[in-house]
Amino acid sequence: MGTANGIPSPAPRDDNYAVNLEQARVFARGLAEHIEICSTAIESAQSKAFRARADRAESRARAFEAEASTLRTELYEMYRHIDAMTARFPELRNDPAVRG
Repeated sequence: MGTANGIPSPAPRDDNYAVNLEQARVFARGLAEHIEICSTAIESAQSKAFRARADRAESRARAFEAEASTLRTELYEMYRHIDAMTARFPELRNDPAVRG
């Protein structure tokens, strides 16, 4: 990829670009759905950790916090995938499923 005025040019388009774009759309929508599920699970684990701490159940609280931490790592990875796909397929930036 070259640069024009210091701005990286988009990836070159090949004969399969349209097919690849549609596959990326499907994958991005699946990731967006998984992000929602993961985000809800993080909130739930954090809430359970808070309640466990209130009940003075430290080991349970740490287990829920570890679960939330693992889910956060997964969430960041999903966002990394979406960032990579929108860099490769700029058209995805306008897809409501990806923007949300």
